[in-house]
Amino acid sequence: MIVDCSFSGISGDMLLAALLDIGADEEAVKRAIERIPKFLDGCKNVTFRSEDVYVDELRAKRVKIIVEDVVDSRPATALLDAVKGCVSDLNLSKRTATIAIDAIELLARAEANVHGEPIESVHLHELGMADTVADIIGVAVALDSLGLSREMIATTRVAVGSGILRMSHGTFPAPAPVTLELLRLSGIPFSGGPVEGELATPTGVALLASISSRIIQDYPPMVVEKIGYGAGSMLHAGRPSVLRLLLGQEQEVRGNVEEIMMLETNVDDVPGESLAYVAEKLLSEGALDVSVIQAIGKKGRPTSILRVLSKKGYEANFARMIMRELGTLGVRFLTVGRFVAAREESLVDVCVAGRIFKVRVKRSFLPGGEPLTLKPEFEDLRTIARETGLSIREVENIVKKQLN
Repeated sequence: MIVDCSFSGISGDMLLAALLDIGADEEAVKRAIERIPKFLDGCKNVTFRSEDVYVDELRAKRVKIIVEDVVDSRPATALLDAVKGCVSDLNLSKRTATIAIDAIELLARAEANVHGEPIESVHLHELGMADTVADIIGVAVALDSLGLSREMIATTRVAVGSGILRMSHGTFPAPAPVTLELLRLSGIPFSGGPVEGELATPTGVALLASISSRIIQDYPPMVVEKIGYGAGSMLHAGRPSVLRLLLGQEQEVRGNVEEIMMLETNVDDVPGESLAYVAEKLLSEGALDVSVIQAIGKKGRPTSILRVLSKKGYEANFARMIMRELGTLGVRFLTVGRFVAAREESLVDVCVAGRIFKVRVKRSFLPGGEPLTLKPEFEDLRTIARETGLSIREVENIVKKQLN
C-alpha cells in the first residue's frame, strides 16, 4: 500500500478515513474506539461515525470522532498507558499492536524533545485529548482487519503546508514544532505548501512513521486494486484536504528507473573539431552521454545542439565547462527520468579451435526478466582471434552459438 501525502498532507483522521474507504472493518474500528473511556481517565465518552462526502466532485470518506473529556491536558504517560491497555484488550496481532505503541511513544518522545523534558514530566494539551488515542487505535484496528503490516506500506514525502499556526504553546510557522521534530526523528522527507495552513498534524506524522517501511519518490510499477480517499475536516484555500491510499501489487521489474540531468545549449559559430574536443572532455569527466544534434537556428542558419546527460550533482560543473570551452552564454538543464535495463556480467568457458578460453559476457534484461542483449566482451574476442588466427567475426559467431 502507498500512502500519498505529497499534496494534501496527513492527519490521523484522514488516514483512518482512507483505510475505511479501501475496505477496513468499520464496525471493528467503531467498537475499538468507543471502548477508549475504559482505559483513559477523564474521558467520559467517545462516539465514532463515518460518512461519504464530496470534495470538488471527488467522493471520499470522512470520520467524525466526538469525545467527552473533562480534562484539557494529560501527562504523556496517561496516553501511553491508554494505548497499551486498548491494544491488550483488543487482542490485536503483534505487528499492528506494535504500530499503535510505536506511534504514541514517538509522539511522546517528540513532545519531550521539543520541551526539553523527560517523557515522564511532559503534559500534552491538544495531543492529550482522547481523539489522539482514537486515531491511533482506529488506524491499528483498520490495518489489522486489512491484514497489512509495516513491511507492506510505503509513503511519499509529506506536504506540511505554510503560514503561521496558533496553538496552546504559542504562534509558530508551519510545520508545528512537534510535527517538525517527528519528521526529524523519522527521517521522512517533507515540503512546504502547496497551500497556507497546517497540512500535516503530529498524530498523522507519528502514525505515518509507524506504519510505513520505506519512502518513495515516484509510484513504483504496480497494479492498483483499490483506491481510498480520506477527507480531513480543515479547509485550506477553500477546499478540505484529501489523503489518497493505493492498495495493490507491486510489479517485479528487472532494471531501475532513475533520475538524471539533461543539459543543452545551441551553438552556431563553433567548428566541429571544438565540439568533438568538448564532447570527449565531458565524457572523460563523467558525463553519461554526449550528443551533437544538427538543427536549424534563427534566420534559418544551421546550428548544433550539444546535449549532455549526467548524474545529479554534476550539472553545475558541466555547465561551467561547456560555457568556458564554447563561449555559449547559457545552458539549459532539466531533470529527466530514464529506465536502465538490468545488467549482469559473467565469466564463461568457451571452446574455440579446440581450445578453452574464458570470455566475459554481458547480459541485459527487459522488465519481467525478458532477455534484451547478450554481448561477449570485445577485448576477450580479440585475444582469442590473435591466439587462434581466426577473424573477429568467426570468433564472435562461434562464441555466440555456445552462449545461446
